[in-house]
Amino acid sequence: MTLKELLTQVGFDELLPYLKKHEPEHLDDIYSFREAYDILLGMEPDKDFKGEARVEWSGGVYEGEQKWIGVHHLDDNVWEKELAKEIIVADDVHLSLAELAMHCLWEITYWGFSPAEIREGWQERLGHKQPVNPYEVALDKLEESIWRHQTPQRLRCKGPEGERCTRVEFPLKWGDNRKNRSKRKREYRQDKREEYLRKMAARENLVRMLSAEGSSFRRGDVDFLLGIEYGTRYDYRSVTKDVDARLDYILESMTRYQQLDLTRYDEAVVFVRYPACYPQNEIELEAFRKSVMQCFGYSDILFGTLVEGHEEVEIRVTLLLYKR
Repeated sequence: MTLKELLTQVGFDELLPYLKKHEPEHLDDIYSFREAYDILLGMEPDKDFKGEARVEWSGGVYEGEQKWIGVHHLDDNVWEKELAKEIIVADDVHLSLAELAMHCLWEITYWGFSPAEIREGWQERLGHKQPVNPYEVALDKLEESIWRHQTPQRLRCKGPEGERCTRVEFPLKWGDNRKNRSKRKREYRQDKREEYLRKMAARENLVRMLSAEGSSFRRGDVDFLLGIEYGTRYDYRSVTKDVDARLDYILESMTRYQQLDLTRYDEAVVFVRYPACYPQNEIELEAFRKSVMQCFGYSDILFGTLVEGHEEVEIRVTLLLYKR
């Protein structure tokens, strides 16, 4: 049985209880697994690809270590190939189809919830993203200074795209107790500065996205986000070919496939992006806004829209929950 055949036999709601049990600390992100599941159902497996994914017990090697179900060789970012793989279950593993599907879905989304997110995530982790706002420029200069002046020259090198890299020197040194007090204080200040710049760079990029050309927001409407105490962001996609059901799909993600602790936040921003070639009418947008307000219990929500130029059918919605 291939992964595609397995997923077509199991509905997402059937594997949902197992997923909640497996991910009890991330119930606010369950909707992302649903989106990934629906993306996979809409894709065709690579008919020319042959491969296997093995499901077997892992762990239990060391004393007191618990065993767990591991899915191996299902971590490629080419999902068409993953869908074509045969699922081989070890003889001592006894799972229902729903639980087996849950483990496969969890494994295939380990690095990201779609091939695009996997690529974007690795690009950011490898430092290939060019700085575009003042905070990112300042962060890049700080990291350049640390790399150039505090990393031994023998360990400094450049990657294939000119990115800064640091060679690993063996044997590994776990901690360095020889640093004097001034060096430890310097490291602490640098760490705090990096943390601040990363936070502000993310907020600046968010403000720019919300106030991009064609948005109903102006920068003055949303630049208060730079100074909020804290907040969190969720991004939704309407993974459906039914143009009239796009906002319903996202509303269902918010209300049925997501559990949020709203006591930590005071206000919210909802930002809807839809393509010009598949517009969303104002009546449905207003109905969506009212439903979201009712869902979160806020008397008012800052609600904005952006018409984009791409030809994709789907709508993307960003939800920001924050405390001033």
